Amino acid sequence: MSKDKVTILVSEDVIKWLLEPEDPSMKYWTLVELSGESPDDHEAVECKRQIAESVPVKSLLSKMHPDGFWLQKKASTGKLLGDGTEYGAFGTTHYCLSYLAELRMDRTNSQVAKAAERYLNLQKEDGDFRHHYSCLLGLNIRTFIMLGYRSDSRVQRSIDLLLHTERRDGGYLCDWHEGKYKTKPVKSCIRGSVKALLAFSYLPEYWKHERIKKLVNYFLFRGGIFKSTNPKEFVNKDMERNSFPITWRANVFEILFALSKMGYGKDSRLRRAWSILDAKADEKGRYVLDWTPEQSPWKVGKRNQPNKWITLYALLAHKFKERNVNSVA
Repeated sequence: MSKDKVTILVSEDVIKWLLEPEDPSMKYWTLVELSGESPDDHEAVECKRQIAESVPVKSLLSKMHPDGFWLQKKASTGKLLGDGTEYGAFGTTHYCLSYLAELRMDRTNSQVAKAAERYLNLQKEDGDFRHHYSCLLGLNIRTFIMLGYRSDSRVQRSIDLLLHTERRDGGYLCDWHEGKYKTKPVKSCIRGSVKALLAFSYLPEYWKHERIKKLVNYFLFRGGIFKSTNPKEFVNKDMERNSFPITWRANVFEILFALSKMGYGKDSRLRRAWSILDAKADEKGRYVLDWTPEQSPWKVGKRNQPNKWITLYALLAHKFKERNVNSVA
């Protein structure tokens, strides 16, 4: 068993639901991440082997261009995007790589490695990919860590870029919005800040870094999900609904998952955020999916129905909630 195994209050029926054999990616997440089983245990090894042959993985890889990218038409122009760092709705290259990482594929698969290497080679000299979009940069960092590229110098350049990008309020913003007001400073973007926070939650070696502490405080100051100027109002409409796959939208479960993983889950300022997350669970303890993009090539479930992925992340957030900031990193 993992040293990080924590007992969480979840019904046996929910665990059985998450462990259903027809979804080996979800089963693997549940065994290794939620239940704390060793990835070397026989059941986990066999489950990992089955992932490459699962329906969503085979479907995603079948849509990949032989040269290692995914194309999608941009609705407003009809232009096909994806062979560079431009992206369309939810089916261009960096999204498809993130979906494969979520499904627990990695660089040991030749197709995944081909696409990942090609995309990483599009990186700018400073570690950026496009217009310093913090949502894109944070998502990409997490994706490549999960795909097995943590020690790659290109990933480190992207990490260093986030670490050295300072803003007065502690969050993140992209070039597109920076300086758009002439009479007042521009606030950080909650969506970009969430993706940066999520990326850093996979980098425990930086959790005590001053830049990360500022980012954490950016969220704790607002109770995680509320406006800094009005603690009774959500920071944006994303907080009203659980969405998946994880893309540029922000989610309550993402914020609580990341903060809890980093040891801040029990901070008293997050109590209302936890209540809002748990209000989305049904009587069986399964959490509901409110929104998923129709344009996504990965179909994760129906809207307004209990969803395994939302449930998994909510339960992981609760599991990590038991961590203490003084005992991590």
